[in-house]
Amino acid sequence: MNFYRNAYARLRLAAVLLTAMSVAVPVAAQQALARHRADSSAAASHLLEPEAVKPKAMETTAVWSAWGGDAEFQLDPVLQRDLQLEISVGQGRRQGDAVTLSGMNLGSLDFYAPYGNFERFMGGQLVYDVPMHFERAGYEVAFKRLFVEPRKGSRHPTLQFRDEQGRVLFFARQLHVYTAKNNDALVIERMDVHLTKTMAELLGLPLIENQFIGELSIRAHVNLPTGALRQGTDPACATRPLWTTQGAPLDLGMIDMGFVQDRGQITQPAGVFEIITPSSTLKNLLGVSGADIPWYEKFSGQFPPFNNDQHPYLIWNMYRFDGERMEQIGVSGAKHAFITVNVNCTLNCGGDGNIVWPGCEDVYGIGNNDSPEHLGPRAEVNPRTGVFTSTGSFFDEDGDGVQDNGSDLNGENRMQVLRADMEVAGAQYFVESWYVTRDDSNIFNSMGFQPVAPSNFEGDVWAYPADPFQVGAVMDHWVPPTADPASGRQNVTFSDLAAGIGHLKLAVRTEDLGGGQWRYHYTLMNYDIEHGLAGLRIPGFDGEAINATFHDPDHNASNDWVFAVNAGDILYQGPLDHPLLWGTAFSFSFTALDAPPVVRTVEVQLAAGAPQPLVSLSILAPSTPERIFSDGFEG
Repeated sequence: MNFYRNAYARLRLAAVLLTAMSVAVPVAAQQALARHRADSSAAASHLLEPEAVKPKAMETTAVWSAWGGDAEFQLDPVLQRDLQLEISVGQGRRQGDAVTLSGMNLGSLDFYAPYGNFERFMGGQLVYDVPMHFERAGYEVAFKRLFVEPRKGSRHPTLQFRDEQGRVLFFARQLHVYTAKNNDALVIERMDVHLTKTMAELLGLPLIENQFIGELSIRAHVNLPTGALRQGTDPACATRPLWTTQGAPLDLGMIDMGFVQDRGQITQPAGVFEIITPSSTLKNLLGVSGADIPWYEKFSGQFPPFNNDQHPYLIWNMYRFDGERMEQIGVSGAKHAFITVNVNCTLNCGGDGNIVWPGCEDVYGIGNNDSPEHLGPRAEVNPRTGVFTSTGSFFDEDGDGVQDNGSDLNGENRMQVLRADMEVAGAQYFVESWYVTRDDSNIFNSMGFQPVAPSNFEGDVWAYPADPFQVGAVMDHWVPPTADPASGRQNVTFSDLAAGIGHLKLAVRTEDLGGGQWRYHYTLMNYDIEHGLAGLRIPGFDGEAINATFHDPDHNASNDWVFAVNAGDILYQGPLDHPLLWGTAFSFSFTALDAPPVVRTVEVQLAAGAPQPLVSLSILAPSTPERIFSDGFEG
């Protein structure tokens, strides 16, 4: 895989495959967008995390300034193709889709950096010479300079870009920003760049406001005030890092997703699939009372506390609620985290972005999460222990301990969602994402979801306007864990970490169809059981069950779990080569005759290699005639 050895520097900043919207917008699509954003400021207010953290008392010697330097803007080629957008740049400034911005010594960007650790922007600006001309369908936008300034009202460092006419054309979020080791530069990289309302309207496409258009990296020179502390740490850091191996608890939380974007298309035998990626924001929730989180990039060496290159992983899924059914329609690979920016910290002890300190937050953008060199198969991560062995992995095909492979740009290890699965009238859709990290004390606050409205505007152009983020599992939104079984709905969780098993959820919705027919809709979700799940059994059923269905997200009917009523049991049994793997949900529906729901014991069979063959759960299931009581919910 010499291609990957030679291409990583370019791929790291590449903005790959994103769709934008066309002028010809169907009414239904316009209505979908209108429901999810009232206007530009309302949309940006959520997506830019307006809940700003209150500044701490400042040390004046920690207010530094950055000036000049250069920047590189990686434009999204799909944006240009789909919109027939022509972008021209001054001579010698563009190579492929990479545009070089030359810094000018006409201003400075002030930032707060106690002990040399970037904390937040204070004000000011950087100025870049970048003669660019955008043109499409009679619309033109031209500018010669971009003024880069902090964008107000954001919880995390965010920048905006205005031209010499004062028009704010772009904004950048999910910044990875830090001072270089010798404090001679301010590095701002992996920025997601989005179109503002102004730029969208100038191009004649108001509906592409907030669309991701590429990634930007800046390296600016630094001026330090007299008496500035170039290095060192807060005295409270004397006892840090504090690890779980020392008995400290760890709790990593997902606190936001933000944008969900289309990253292109791929054609498979089942049809055309959209590639979808979210951004994400996390937090070390426990503050100084909890453990610090190791965050070492794969293949970077052996580090404490586990003597390996330990880091968290990010996955994401997509689901559809259709009537009474919940079905998973998209599954990503595992994104391997590689650096933390540590903002809004309770205590920031510095370092090279390899430890999440108490209370610190971290951001990952769409371009970042879609990095080919950091996306791999889920199967190589143990979801319960959080352990991954880099040597000999997907990323290291020859086993020499050096990365020589990555995901290709044609959908490998990305979340692919069949277009037809997003076109079901009246259905609701959700994108869920979660972090997996070693020794996490609560996996369910490490995940969250956003309702989205997939909208096909024209041809290959899709968008996913999102409602506010919610912490927790989508399963708990479909059927709350507090649901009373008397309502005909129930959600139960199994967890046994001591036995080395992990977590699963089984939820059900029931329907009284009349005429003695009851419809049962189950969803079984494997959260972190590494061996997988192999079957579902409802014992002691002596009646008749018909119209059974099964759904998994792979669009391969040949490996579907098989339904049977056998010797008084209702069974869904999977083939040996298709267990229900971690981070995945399977859905089952059937109609039982003369068998209203009662709370009964059902069994989930674990796949080969698990510490025990099955687990038992008490949940609503079809009754047998002798178990029917007056209210239909006792047994």
